[in-house]
Amino acid sequence: MQLSYTSEMEKGLQQRHGISYAEYESSLDKRLKIEQERTNEHDACNRLVQSIQSQTP
Repeated sequence: MQLSYTSEMEKGLQQRHGISYAEYESSLDKRLKIEQERTNEHDACNRLVQSIQSQTP
């Protein structure tokens, strides 16, 4: 599968996950691991926002 990417995506993968886009693209296991991490982080952020919103009068 050929994915298009930007230099910002390359930089983000390198900084956040320590791998290059080429590694991400070529390894299904790494891709699944990173996407699971992203999902977990997204869910945590949503819980934080809900918590803050529920405390606001």
